[in-house]
Amino acid sequence: MSIRRILIILLFTLLSCEQHVSKQLSQAESLLHDNPVQSLALIQTIDPQTLRQHKTQAYYALIVSAALDKNYIDVKSDSLINQAVNYYDSHHDQHHSMLAWYYEGIVLKNNHSYPSAIVAFDKADKLAEQENNQFQRGLIHRNIADIFNRTNNNVEAIRSRKKAIHFFKQADAPLYLAYAELALAIDLFNTQDLHAADSVLRSIQSKYKDHNLLLQSDLLQANILVKNNIHLEEALALYQKTPLQSQRLMHYAYRALAFDRLSQIDSAEYWFLKGYSLCRDQADSATLDYMKSKVVLAHGQPKEAYFLVDHAASVQDSLTRVLLQQSVSSAQRDYYKSETLLREEKIQSMRQRTIFGIVFGILLISLLAMSAVIRSRKKDQLLQKQMARLALEERELERVNRDNAHLVGSLFSEKIDHLDRLSDSYFKMDEGKDKELAFKQIKELVSTIRKDDNLFLSLEKDLDRYCNGIMSKLSSQVPRISGDNRRIIALFFAGYSYEIVKLILNKVSIESLKTARSRFRKEIKKSGAPDTDLFLKMLEMKKRPQAGTNENIGDC
Repeated sequence: MSIRRILIILLFTLLSCEQHVSKQLSQAESLLHDNPVQSLALIQTIDPQTLRQHKTQAYYALIVSAALDKNYIDVKSDSLINQAVNYYDSHHDQHHSMLAWYYEGIVLKNNHSYPSAIVAFDKADKLAEQENNQFQRGLIHRNIADIFNRTNNNVEAIRSRKKAIHFFKQADAPLYLAYAELALAIDLFNTQDLHAADSVLRSIQSKYKDHNLLLQSDLLQANILVKNNIHLEEALALYQKTPLQSQRLMHYAYRALAFDRLSQIDSAEYWFLKGYSLCRDQADSATLDYMKSKVVLAHGQPKEAYFLVDHAASVQDSLTRVLLQQSVSSAQRDYYKSETLLREEKIQSMRQRTIFGIVFGILLISLLAMSAVIRSRKKDQLLQKQMARLALEERELERVNRDNAHLVGSLFSEKIDHLDRLSDSYFKMDEGKDKELAFKQIKELVSTIRKDDNLFLSLEKDLDRYCNGIMSKLSSQVPRISGDNRRIIALFFAGYSYEIVKLILNKVSIESLKTARSRFRKEIKKSGAPDTDLFLKMLEMKKRPQAGTNENIGDC
């Protein structure tokens, strides 16, 4: 086996593997929303080291990032998703580019790179807007709201949360809408807009029956009651009926505050201690310190209350610096938007110039083409006149009535018939000058047939005319048969013997022609062409009619 053949086989194998992986990734993408666990399991069967095409590598990076996010696995390195971002941005795949920027934002958010995450989400949002993907826009603004919430920028969080709610409504995603509304109520509570938070909660409780959603709603409702210092027993009942694993630090703190206001001091201290056990950082501890300072001060302990407030203030100072950082991220986002608009204006202007150039080029090419067509028609007319004169001479010499002849009465067939007669005469003659003259005529005639492409074109046209367009169908349905193979199969369709075909093509043997006929049958069957039966029937060996008769070639 030659090296070239081996390389072709290896290349075909690699392409087949890439196509199989692409199908797996496409299937994994379809499972992302409804069955993310199965989607991730399917992706984990793929070895990324075997991927060779940039397109497949980018697709793999995108779907892996999406599957990890859907399975609540936080990824903090953006090296993988950057492959997808760079590829899809440069190949103008709007949908996958939007998803790549979205998961780039997710990774940056996980890594606490909030300014860069907002820039990535803004890019994703713009692409989602272009394809009118309301659901994806809801997810994008939900994540932006989470970023602002983490940095205590509640005003911006509420603004982004309302956008997420609007897009989830447009996308008819009720579950996502419900949790977005609950998050909005929490943000409103954090900004001390208790009336608005209570209104949103009551709307949630009237519309949704999801168990976990209602538990969270009840807890927030209890916090509002304690904050307003009303219905404290009702608030404690709400805390009591909710499982502890569903409660967070602030719920413990407000629960302790409710007990203190009901003069149940020991219970209040117990829940404050429980709250401190849940603190993850200084911010959590400062929140509890500030709330406890009010209780301590009410019990006549101003010094302890001061220390608690002082600690909370120092933490608040650090949070203020975070808010300033968030302001910088907003400025970066606005700057990016301005730069994007300017770049798009430049691109639009360039597109207009390009379109003008293309239109001008098309007009110029059309004029040149028309001129070429006119010249070509003149040449065709001249050639037709010459062919007509040649046909008259051939008819005179052959004494055959060409007007009533069908396919085998064509100019090509007449020359083959003449070759047949010369060949028969040659083999019957005794050695001598007549035999030498016959051999010379055979050589000249074969040479003429080989060089004259018009004769083969004539044969193909006649085959099309009298055999149901067979050569045109062969070109469109089995395009692999072309060039010299096309000439051979045309001669086979016309019913010529192996000996005549060998004389015309010169370089082939009888055995190679038999092999070619067998190979043509296999290629035609393998192609699955609609007219396979017609092609195979015409490839059968048949006796060719004599020139000048009214018989069709083969059984068309």
